[in-house]
Amino acid sequence: MGSPSPDEIKAGVAGVFDRAAATYDQVGVDFFGPVGRFLVDRTAPRPDERVLDVGCGRGASAIPAAEAVGPTGSVLATDLAPSMVEAVRRAARSLPWLRAEVGDAEQPYDGPFDVVQAGLVLFFLPSLDAALVRFRDLLAPAGRLGFTWFGEPDDRWEPVWDAMGADLPEDERPSSRAAGQGAFASLATMHDHLAAQGWRDVTTETMVHEVRVRDADHWFEWSWSQGYRYALENLAARGLLDAARERATPLLEEMAERDGGVRWRAEVHATLARP
Repeated sequence: MGSPSPDEIKAGVAGVFDRAAATYDQVGVDFFGPVGRFLVDRTAPRPDERVLDVGCGRGASAIPAAEAVGPTGSVLATDLAPSMVEAVRRAARSLPWLRAEVGDAEQPYDGPFDVVQAGLVLFFLPSLDAALVRFRDLLAPAGRLGFTWFGEPDDRWEPVWDAMGADLPEDERPSSRAAGQGAFASLATMHDHLAAQGWRDVTTETMVHEVRVRDADHWFEWSWSQGYRYALENLAARGLLDAARERATPLLEEMAERDGGVRWRAEVHATLARP
């Protein structure tokens, strides 16, 4: 069996997030909201400006951007997962200048836009470069691109990842560094990659946010509600999920007893660039 095609990759990602949409950012874990606001602080949309938010999820960055541009501006939020788009539409009923549509981040709607922003999504794309070319074409002359991506993982969690993936082939084991490849490997590789693609004034700021869940059961609930769901579904499809959970639960319980809840340090970069 060959590698999946770009369309198959996108369909797989869209399916995972469509199934997760009902609980995405709804299980009492303070993560996507702070990260979305961090991105909007970096892109700094102003009244009257036009914003494209790709891979919008439930609107963690699209809604703050709409609040920033006000009724004289506009925000177009897109996502491949229809259920995510419906959630944004419901959440933004008081912001009629925010429009949410099903859309592909690599083939976004026509501009021009003053801001293109993407929250924790570009590392899912089959072709980062194709998206960067398209974003550059969509931006107004003084426009800017902003996106968030993961930095260094919390090394304390390596035993948990090892426990979850122990029964899988090595190349299929879930990892906290799933996004840390290619241009996403480091700040230097990302900045060099953007410069080679014709972007200028590239800067990155980093936030370190402590994420907390109550206990092992809450961690699994959180994991089903977001991108890690793909790993859990893979384990479940092979009949390996119960064994993985049995291995990981004592580790999570030990962490909860020590720290008063299961905690990890999430390092998130927000990169800003101009065409």
